[in-house]
Amino acid sequence: MNRSVYHLSFVLVAGYLLLLNSASAQDEFDLSIPGEAAVEVTIPNPAEETAGTASSGEVNLLEMIKAGGWSMWVLGSFSFAVIGLLIYCLIDLQRKQFYPADLEAALNQDMEGTDFESALQKVQSTSSCLSSVMEAGMLYIVDRGYGVLDTEKLEEVMAAASRKFNRGRVRTINYFSIIAQAAPMMGLLGTVSGMIGAFAKLSQGGTGDPSAFAGNISEALITTATGLVVALPAIFCYFIFRDRLQQLVAESEESAESLIATLRRTVVASHGEG
Repeated sequence: MNRSVYHLSFVLVAGYLLLLNSASAQDEFDLSIPGEAAVEVTIPNPAEETAGTASSGEVNLLEMIKAGGWSMWVLGSFSFAVIGLLIYCLIDLQRKQFYPADLEAALNQDMEGTDFESALQKVQSTSSCLSSVMEAGMLYIVDRGYGVLDTEKLEEVMAAASRKFNRGRVRTINYFSIIAQAAPMMGLLGTVSGMIGAFAKLSQGGTGDPSAFAGNISEALITTATGLVVALPAIFCYFIFRDRLQQLVAESEESAESLIATLRRTVVASHGEG
């Protein structure tokens, strides 16, 4: 009887110790809730976050210019030239610079009265395409007489005066075309320079460390992109301002032809009355 009680007590104590051991093992290694998926919790490391931010690859404009190498200085001067030419053309290519409305009205009155002296004073005291064309035409009429009013020679003289007056503007607008062609070529030259440097380092150190020639690859790509970025606005500006100049010149010549037609009617009317 005592021996049976002793064996039963031993079995109970052993079972209790096994339960405690399994419970402690579960508390130490298994924290998941039955029926739920295990979730892995990681604690962020501030040092790793800082390193990840530093190596995110973001590059500002100044760093890109430095990475582009020596050709970026030339491309930068091209970009400033495009901006300067753009501002100049916006200011210069205005209607008042070619055929002012007040001058056109005053010359029309002089042509109706065949007052060449007053008309010459007006055109010589102003600087516009209309005044230059009318000055050349009236001086030709004074030298050759009213008989040249219906001749093509008078039109040629006036057209030549218009071309002479706008010669500087045509040259200025052509600078857009020059920059549009030169900028991609300069970018290509920077690309070749960067690739030469990359292959030189590649031949020296092999492909073991790609970061050794990554700067030269960046130079090649940045200069190519910058050349195109400078050239595209220059192309648009060239065609826009060229068409604008042609339109203003054509309108100025039409205004001059209208004034000459008024003079012709006045002369014909005066001869008819005579």
